[in-house]
Amino acid sequence: MPLFEKVLYSTDFSPLAEVALDYVKKLKEAGEKEVVVVHVVDDLSIELPEGADLISEKELYKVLPEADQKYLTSKLGKLEAVKNQLESYGLSVKLYLRYGNISKQIVNVADKEGVNLIVMGAHGKGLLTEILLGSVSTDVIRNASCPVLIVKRREE
Repeated sequence: MPLFEKVLYSTDFSPLAEVALDYVKKLKEAGEKEVVVVHVVDDLSIELPEGADLISEKELYKVLPEADQKYLTSKLGKLEAVKNQLESYGLSVKLYLRYGNISKQIVNVADKEGVNLIVMGAHGKGLLTEILLGSVSTDVIRNASCPVLIVKRREE
């Protein structure tokens, strides 16, 4: 079995996430067949149950205020665009739009899907912030049961 057959790609749709996506595409050469794309929302105007899957739980979507519905619809559109890109490379793609603690949800989906690798961007907001608050990438590295590839900002 190839080392990186099933990869989780976590995106926040930032320019750095786009750089990480390039790495995901290149992993096809290392035997990658399937990509699990995850975006975690933690900033809706009402509180939802931790880990709510906003793609499959249609009833939750209906109770959200209109502004949140529009926000999630835009995120779903972006996820679909990523899916189309990856499928054009011949990869199988599964999408997750989760609600809750970002690092916790990334690790939960990785465990549920049994991925071989997690790929994500690191915004590197500084050592002091990381020490005081902990960063998403640090938490994912600490809690993931598979290797994590952290993509840093390219120096121009």
